[in-house]
Amino acid sequence: MFDTIKKWTYLSLVNLLIVSMLGVTLRYKGAFSLPVLDYKYLLHAHSHFAFSGWVTTVLFTCFVYLIPFRKTYMYQFWLNQVASFGMLISFAIQGYGVVSIAFSALSVVFSFWFAISYLKDISSLSFPPLVKSCLRLALVFLMISSAGPFMLAFGKGDMVLYNNAIYFYLHFQYNGWFTFGVVALFFWAAPRFHIYLAPNFSKVFVILMGIACVPAYCMSTLWAHPPGWVYTIAGAAGMLQLAALVFLILAVPVIKNLHVLWVLASLAFIVKIVLQVLTLVTALGRFAYGFRPVVIGYLHLVVLGFVSFLILGFLILNRLIKGDKLGLGIFITGVIANEVILMVQCVMAYFWGSGTPMVPYWLLGAGMVMMTGIGVLVIRNKS
Repeated sequence: MFDTIKKWTYLSLVNLLIVSMLGVTLRYKGAFSLPVLDYKYLLHAHSHFAFSGWVTTVLFTCFVYLIPFRKTYMYQFWLNQVASFGMLISFAIQGYGVVSIAFSALSVVFSFWFAISYLKDISSLSFPPLVKSCLRLALVFLMISSAGPFMLAFGKGDMVLYNNAIYFYLHFQYNGWFTFGVVALFFWAAPRFHIYLAPNFSKVFVILMGIACVPAYCMSTLWAHPPGWVYTIAGAAGMLQLAALVFLILAVPVIKNLHVLWVLASLAFIVKIVLQVLTLVTALGRFAYGFRPVVIGYLHLVVLGFVSFLILGFLILNRLIKGDKLGLGIFITGVIANEVILMVQCVMAYFWGSGTPMVPYWLLGAGMVMMTGIGVLVIRNKS
């Protein structure tokens, strides 16, 4: 079983490399010209494959690693790969079309099959209560997020409904499936690597995050100037998440045993929560949702800075991949550079109304650095 998990982990890493290559291609089109490829189609392929081919694949692999192996998970893994690569190719060629929608539906089938199977399996297993709670929340939110793509059909012709359907999917993927998935892995691994977590503070953190997740979707709808009660719910959810962050900080009083990737993931999580709360400020919220680099910076902060760093740390500590210092160093440098450049662009646009024409070239450079780091990790782990 361990050899199978290692194989899936390596394939997940290869998928991350493909995601980074797509990202570099998008950055190249932003700086230069590449008319043979449609930017919007390529963007859809990049985002869908990042979610399904990288994050979902590696979370699936890590989740299966935690429990006794069943052959059912072998079929599920390959079903997800078929759906992921199907979306990658079809979205790049046609954007939203019959074929890409069919593969998206196949991905939803995988999500429900996996979630129901895993929830059934862990019900009889002895997990620490917080780990089991996070696993369950992650899988429930994975299933809830699948409603987003289907909501798009009802949003055709209505820009508000259409965008809110997209934000529904993104919210329950980012703040539900991804967040509770990696938190479950952290809580499971922490005691095994001599990381002390204050149990009461950890419990309150999970409770507050769990309560806040559904109403926090309202924060993603503020761009459309909804009724006042939506702002009230969004504000309450934001305060719950901020309180949860405080309890998480209290739950991990000493960070000396944390892997450097987990320290960086923790910092990214702190920034993530703070940024979400800041969108409650009307002027900042309108700017955040109206200025594309802010959204891109936030999405990359979560997927790369929080989720990917934490998962890579988990994989390294559990010897599922080799923690090559060169590859990790290059990758971390690229991620930080990407976020700093986007932040500078946002600050300049907010205060002075425009940025520098060099930003597209800098972002291309940061993307190439990230791709190089992942490439080194893939090469060093091939064995």
